[in-house]
Parts: sequence; C-alpha cells; structure tokens
Amino acid sequence: MDRIRVGTASWTDPEFIKAGWYPDAVKNDAAGRLRYYAEQFPMVEVNATFYAIPRRATVEAWADRTPDGFRFHVKAHQVISGHASDPARLPEPLRDLPYEADRRGRIRKPSRELRDAVIDAMVEVVAPLGDKLGAILLQLPPHVAASTDARAEIGRIIERITPLRTAVEFRNVSWVAPGEREASVDMLASRDAAWVCVDAPRVDAESAMPPGVEVTCPELAYLRLHGRNAATWQGSRTVAERFDWQYSDEELGEWIGPVIDMAERAQEVAVVFNNNHGDFALRSAMRFGEMLRDQRERA
Repeated sequence: MDRIRVGTASWTDPEFIKAGWYPDAVKNDAAGRLRYYAEQFPMVEVNATFYAIPRRATVEAWADRTPDGFRFHVKAHQVISGHASDPARLPEPLRDLPYEADRRGRIRKPSRELRDAVIDAMVEVVAPLGDKLGAILLQLPPHVAASTDARAEIGRIIERITPLRTAVEFRNVSWVAPGEREASVDMLASRDAAWVCVDAPRVDAESAMPPGVEVTCPELAYLRLHGRNAATWQGSRTVAERFDWQYSDEELGEWIGPVIDMAERAQEVAVVFNNNHGDFALRSAMRFGEMLRDQRERA
C-alpha cells in the first residue's frame, strides 16, 4: 500500500484557499502552502506548467520545500499536448519559432521545431526535481481522436521526453475502440510510458472516457479522478464548475480493488483527484487514503 501515492491535481488551486483548507499561517505564503501540502500528501501534480514553463529557480524551490520521497508529476505544456496556447507565455527565444495560429493569434498547430523546443525546455527545467519527479503528464485535448498518425506523433513526443517518463491521458473515446486500444497500449508499453486511467461522468460524450484499468509501464500506474458531474462536464464556464463533485464512500470504494490491482502490477501508483471545486479534491484524496489503510489493516 505504501507504493500507492494519493494526492491532488495542484496544490496552488485558488479553490483550495477559498475553501479554507490551508491554515491562516500559510494561506498567503507560497512556500508555506507547499510545505503544508507535503505534510498531508506524498504526491502532487503540477498544473502551472501546462500554461507556462517555470523558471529553474522555481522548480528548485519546489524540491527544497518537500521531504525526501515526495513525488511531483508535471503536466506537459500546452504546445506539447496540442492545446491552443498563447505564444506570449512562451520563453522569449521560442516565440519566433514557426506555428499555425488560430483567429485569436494563439498557437493552434505548432511546427515540429517549436514542439521539440518546448519539450527540451521542459525536460531541462524539471531537472532539479531529481528522483522527486514521477512523470511528465501528457494530457491530450478531447479533439485528438485515435489514428495511426496521432499515435505516431504521441510516440515521437514520448521518445523526445525520454529519459524522463511520460504518462498519457487520452480524452477521446475513440482511443478505447476495438483495435485502437490495443495498438495504443502497445505503443505506450514499448516506450515504458503509463496509460492514465480515469474516472469521469458516465455520459455519452466523446470526451468522457470510460473507467477501466491499463498498466503499460512496470514502474508507474496512473489514475486521475475528475468527478462525475454529468450536468457540467460539457459547456461549463469554469474549471471549478466542471469538476464540482464530492465523491461518496461508495464511489471511492469502486476504485479500491482496481488500484490495489494496479499496485500489484507496477512499482508505484499515482492516484490524483482532479475534482477541484472548493476543497472536494483534498477531502476525496484524504478519504481515499483512509480507505486504502483500512483495507490494508483488514487484509
């Protein structure tokens, strides 16, 4: 059970502060918030790197403020994953590299040169995390459907990120269609990359991945829980609205067995709660950890 690390998707989410989860002594102190979070959980996802590549000094501070054995999973920048991205938020040397823009001037389709330069910049900047780095989380946009070409580009990105490990979250149900799932599992397994399992609303939508367990990497298995708010899954105005869901014990219990199974097939399991409305993710993560400990005591 010690190899199952439970945490949340960010420690800096404004919802956490608004909900009053952080004590008054640290709620306005960036360093204090991370230290406090790391006292409660053994792992966290870094969400800020999705929007901008941090300074190396910032990453060094993350490492310094967390105990030995703590784990960071770092979300890949938007340019890498294929989301629309503001070029002004890239490091200045990268802004002049070629890309195709959308009507708002955002990067819609990066050139290979730009994408590779952003990958290289991320790999370099996370180096200070050392063995505290778990994986680079490549969260694909929902519009990226399964295809031979898409799979080839994902494989190429993973290889570029190597020797760091990549965890890939597919967000279009086409990736679990017969044939596509098997081909994608093989593509990840051959590159020692992790398939990100998900818990999402049970709705008929292309972006709602069904629950299921895949372990493609013997070093790391990965689960992200997004909540089950079917009403806000599509067309919500804010992230907090989309992930407005407090898991019940019954819903959490559905994942105890599968997560234990994942731990038997991988050296480490990341269980990440992304239901970031108020303090829901924090409470869900704490409760899931308690349920895992109870299971261990009964075994």
